[in-house]
Amino acid sequence: MLLSAAETKLVIDTLTKRRAWIGKMLEDQTLDENKRNEYLSAQKLLSSATQKLTSSASGPVRTQQKPTEKVSSLSVKPPGSIAEARFLIAEDDPDSASLLVEVLADAGAKYVDVATDGMAAFDKIKAAVEPFHIILCDWDMPLLTGLDVHKKAQASNTLRGAHFMMVTAVHDAARIKQAVTQGVNDYIIKPIDIDVLEAKIKAALQLSS
Repeated sequence: MLLSAAETKLVIDTLTKRRAWIGKMLEDQTLDENKRNEYLSAQKLLSSATQKLTSSASGPVRTQQKPTEKVSSLSVKPPGSIAEARFLIAEDDPDSASLLVEVLADAGAKYVDVATDGMAAFDKIKAAVEPFHIILCDWDMPLLTGLDVHKKAQASNTLRGAHFMMVTAVHDAARIKQAVTQGVNDYIIKPIDIDVLEAKIKAALQLSS
């Protein structure tokens, strides 16, 4: 049975609140190992469920359903337009993810995928049959941070020339320098300036304004 848009939003909100509560529980340093593993397992399941619901409710932007298969190490071919570009949004906050989906849709994007935690983002990068052109990745996410995602994708040779952009509330110069030193292509600070983001995307894709 399919859920209505309102029902889907309610379920996503509920899952998000539950995941946030688990996140706070995991901050307890006195938590025993069994309980911690139980919470981590639940957090992963909640992230997966939220990701699927978010993807199904992405509106006018078509979320790619990519089968898992071995990919080559060829570099990504540059698209001729934003409509031809393939985007991955890695963002654990549903509101931020929805905003980015809407911004990309308004800019003309047709191929957008969403991951709601770091491990899901890495899995999507690794499994993509056609490589992503732009990866918009939050810094602090469950399971893997944005930097961890980038590092693992680099190490496994699955980035294939994708432009990796951190979308983050991190303002600390030392941490930003760390990301750039690691090879992250660019970053944009939250709250997002839509015009700046669109300009960065066009520059990354080598498209004229």
